[in-house]
Amino acid sequence: MARILSDDQPRDRAPVLTYVLMAAWVLLWVVQSLRPDDGNIADSSQALACRWGMVPAHLTGDTAAAADPCVVLSAERSPWIETASAQFLHASWWHLLGNLLFLWVFGPSVEQRLGRVRFLPVVIACGYGAFLLEAVADAGSAQPVVGGSGIVAAVLGAYLVLFPRARLHLLSGRSGSGAGLPAWIPIAAWIGLETAYAVAGVGSGTAHWVHVAGFALGALVALPASAGRGTSRAARPDAGQPAWVRVAVARNQPEAEMIQGILADAGIPAYVRRMAGFDVPDFLAGGPRDVMVPEGRALEAHAVIDPLDPGPGDAG
Repeated sequence: MARILSDDQPRDRAPVLTYVLMAAWVLLWVVQSLRPDDGNIADSSQALACRWGMVPAHLTGDTAAAADPCVVLSAERSPWIETASAQFLHASWWHLLGNLLFLWVFGPSVEQRLGRVRFLPVVIACGYGAFLLEAVADAGSAQPVVGGSGIVAAVLGAYLVLFPRARLHLLSGRSGSGAGLPAWIPIAAWIGLETAYAVAGVGSGTAHWVHVAGFALGALVALPASAGRGTSRAARPDAGQPAWVRVAVARNQPEAEMIQGILADAGIPAYVRRMAGFDVPDFLAGGPRDVMVPEGRALEAHAVIDPLDPGPGDAG
């Protein structure tokens, strides 16, 4: 079944948690929108952001801003709680829609690889860390920082590490044809701009350090957090393919995924499995990996991987 505005990574189940997170953002935005926009300290949307957003001056204990109305409202509860709740509020419709778009495109594949037990704790923890860095970078600010951008940035960082050769499509099926825009291009462009803005201190009302820190944290934890998960079953023999054979042996998971990406670019489906008999801890992403392709595509795969040695694969 075709997927609208998606990547070319196979999936064997619906990204339920990605949808749940998106729904939570939309629901809470509706709650925000129903409040008056007049700045009153009782029940305005601004007061809600101060009470449940992350206010850097409150988190860092900056005394110079202690009398600011937003800091006073923020002081009603722990800043550590507010740093978590801030990730589920948004500053505007555009802010919300941007985060929803990025999560829609990149979240499902990251959820698939991390698994439902790890996905939300990992990306929310990365977002939390990103908000803490923003508080340090702008310690005296009395402006509340809200949004799921730290979570989205973490998803993008993890995606770039886990799927470096993935491609994006307006309409995507499971053909793995290698067509479409390489996903790393928009991701690299986005994080490059965000880093430049953060370093330059561009005051556009956007918490650029949240984006930079979230991206870095997501990239750092991607491999440890995905340890033992392997490749989607949608690309494995038990997904209805006839017989699969080994066409390459990689030294570790990243090298195997690189070979898998090269084959995907040539339109050859492939999956990665851990070579039997090697017991390297999964969190190291180390140890030999077998790269498997359908038996009927083995000669073609050898020609792509090593044109000088188009030999037959080993039965898998």
